[in-house]
Amino acid sequence: MLDSYDNLVKEIIDWSHRDDLGVKIPSFIQLAENAMYSNEVEVLTVRSMETISTALTAGQYLSLPDDFESARSVRLVTADNGGELRFQAPEQMFKQAATGRPNFFSVVGNELQFDRVPDSEYTIEIQYYRKAPALSALVQTNDILTKHPSTYLYGALAQIYFYSQDNEQAQKYTQLFISAIKGANKADKKGRYGPAPTMSLDHGMIV
Repeated sequence: MLDSYDNLVKEIIDWSHRDDLGVKIPSFIQLAENAMYSNEVEVLTVRSMETISTALTAGQYLSLPDDFESARSVRLVTADNGGELRFQAPEQMFKQAATGRPNFFSVVGNELQFDRVPDSEYTIEIQYYRKAPALSALVQTNDILTKHPSTYLYGALAQIYFYSQDNEQAQKYTQLFISAIKGANKADKKGRYGPAPTMSLDHGMIV
């Protein structure tokens, strides 16, 4: 069963028939975790990863939380209800020389960058996706393993075959890994918004 780190290791060895690589399995799991949050096709973005953090501005840059993966929204919290800041890519950011109330933000490294230096201390609310705690012998489970175990299994198997230079198997399990991520994201979206409304026709009329 894929219900703990130790059992995940056993399943990876069983599926790959490579008990000679047991000492490297932790590295393959770590690489799979990295790929969940950073690949060229689709990254994992499920509700269990969502959280909110608040901080006070102290200049044009604001340090992001250590577990930050990607932003869902950034807003000012003020007496007049503040407002959501709009995202701009770093290369598109129009940097104002003057101070003022920020309107745009970008993510540069591990910091938020505002389009201008804040003219006072603002409370910033960041709703973001965070990485799940990394699995290890000391951290036996997390929400991703509990709810979407195939992402770990297929991701680690893909890494094993990349290591073994078995390109056919590596491609196979990479596709399964990406499909598992897409499936997790799709199921999560359906759970968030419910099924799409349906329409039926009654004597030519939509009801």
